Amino acid sequence: MSENKVMKLGEVLLEEGLVTHQQLMHVLQLQKGNPRKIGEIFVDEGIITDQQLSQVLARIFQLPFVSLTDITIDDKVLGLVAFDVLKRNKMLPFELNGTSLKVATSNPLDVTALQEIQYMSGFQVNPVVAGAKDIKDNLDKYSSAITAAAAIKIGIDSSVDATPIIKLVESLIGRAIKERASDIHLEPLASVMRVRFRIDGVLYEKTPIAKNLERKVLSRIKILSGMDVADSRRPQDGRLSMPAQFSEYDLRVSTLPDIMGENMALRILDKSFTKFSFDTLGMSEAEVEIIQKIIKRPYGIILVTGPTGAGKTTTLYSMLNGLNTPTRNIITVEDPVEYKLAGISQTAINVRSGYTFATAIRHMLRHDPNVIMIGEIRDQETADIAIRAALTGHLVLSTLHTNTAAGAIMRLLDMGIEPFLIQSSIIAVIAQRLVRRLCPHCKKEYVVSPEVRERIAQDCPVPEELKLAEPVGCDQCVSTGYMGRKAVYELLQVNEGIRNLILKSPSEHDISQAARAQGMKTLRQAGLAKAVDLTTSLAEVMGITFMEGD
Repeated sequence: MSENKVMKLGEVLLEEGLVTHQQLMHVLQLQKGNPRKIGEIFVDEGIITDQQLSQVLARIFQLPFVSLTDITIDDKVLGLVAFDVLKRNKMLPFELNGTSLKVATSNPLDVTALQEIQYMSGFQVNPVVAGAKDIKDNLDKYSSAITAAAAIKIGIDSSVDATPIIKLVESLIGRAIKERASDIHLEPLASVMRVRFRIDGVLYEKTPIAKNLERKVLSRIKILSGMDVADSRRPQDGRLSMPAQFSEYDLRVSTLPDIMGENMALRILDKSFTKFSFDTLGMSEAEVEIIQKIIKRPYGIILVTGPTGAGKTTTLYSMLNGLNTPTRNIITVEDPVEYKLAGISQTAINVRSGYTFATAIRHMLRHDPNVIMIGEIRDQETADIAIRAALTGHLVLSTLHTNTAAGAIMRLLDMGIEPFLIQSSIIAVIAQRLVRRLCPHCKKEYVVSPEVRERIAQDCPVPEELKLAEPVGCDQCVSTGYMGRKAVYELLQVNEGIRNLILKSPSEHDISQAARAQGMKTLRQAGLAKAVDLTTSLAEVMGITFMEGD
């Protein structure tokens, strides 16, 4: 309900002849410095009845009004939501039709409370308006029945397989998928379990789960993931067997002991996602042309760099798809294997059993590969083996955690790799970041100031009157203002000039300057180009390229 409708409550009561102008002025005077809502004051002063107020609110909100006098609540509704939650929120679930649960409330503006009930019940909530006194009387009337039903269904001492918990977990996962979340974070706090979704790389807080359900929810997910339910003192990893309605998705689950309880993270993977191609990444035509050329090299190393969550694996998979022909033997070693690629042999490391990246590469080389993909170069041993594989006739693709393309070369030098090995094996380094794509349904264009235009013009071509766009938020993008992400790239080709520089103990700045002199666009330049073509916002670009200075 909009703010102007809230402000009109007194006017509506006046128009319908339920209050006089003098009574309205009296109540408005009483409301000053009073935390009570205006409707409550009207009722408390005896000017209107609780039912009259509720009927007016129902008309304003365009919701049904119900009288709860002599209502009978079905047994299947009792226990869906804990009594203390209903009492705290002053709401009453009273009718279940299929997947829809009718909930009586005297305050339809309390969206958070309605979402909490939806989470806990596992059903779609349809609010209706009822008198506050009617709701309280029925909560008192059914308190014992609700508590008893909850004890039976949730199980104070019984299995966590109880229906409400199952529905709560399914509802949580379903909402995350609907909102395009990549991760669900369940974090124990003192009074509740915090729920956060990562959407397009950013965490958003959602309705928390009641503390008394925390252990049951975690146990339910552990059972589905094949974890030890009784063990909460050590980290565990599992894979969630999804319910039938989410069969196209796969969930990786990880737990971590926390001083407040047990922290759980769920990574959502879309098994139907197979669009690993350069067209979907966000590369420019020139960048696609360069990469298609360098991956056709018979041997050497191509590195993709960036922080965790920058889309490095997706870029590597796109390269592998471009290389995947019957004439090539391609083998990957990953941690873990996130997506299965048809026609490619994929293996996952297992550090506990001694199967590390370095060990895996040694075994892979005995299988006569043309192309090797290494999930990440983490240490000198892995780097050394990867470089020697590249020098003996293999094309090696891998990742490093560095901020820039030039930084990858410096990282290898810091690992103790000889400069002559680096300069003779590295073909190219691709640094990347992900920027959120502005929602096409609600983004708002604006003309930038001459000062901002001049600053942007130093990095990329701009029109005389430069327009950018900013996020707004709508139902399509779950009010975030963004929908999906695109990658921006910094592509460093190791040519003769860069090779000679590597042998001279260069700084990262030296390598970057040489690459830029030969045409490399920095991450900021690539990002600003995305802002100028209205793909993303200026704030988003500046946020992911802040390390490059002003």
